[in-house]
Amino acid sequence: MAVIAVIGVLLIVLAWFLWPSRAPTTAGPARRERPDVDAAELEAAERDVQEAADEESVRDWGPGSGQKPLP
Repeated sequence: MAVIAVIGVLLIVLAWFLWPSRAPTTAGPARRERPDVDAAELEAAERDVQEAADEESVRDWGPGSGQKPLP
């Protein structure tokens, strides 16, 4: 009888953890609206990187890379 009770409690706890919450979910950082980012400029930069002839022409020179901007 105790085994059945333990299994029942475990099933209830498992259902409680897996049950969808009623609270609205917040968007993660990747899906959040970012008004400070210009979408057209970002798409143009991504297109430039994809269409680049070689890797040196699009290397990272931003903050933290330790490299200076290309001339």
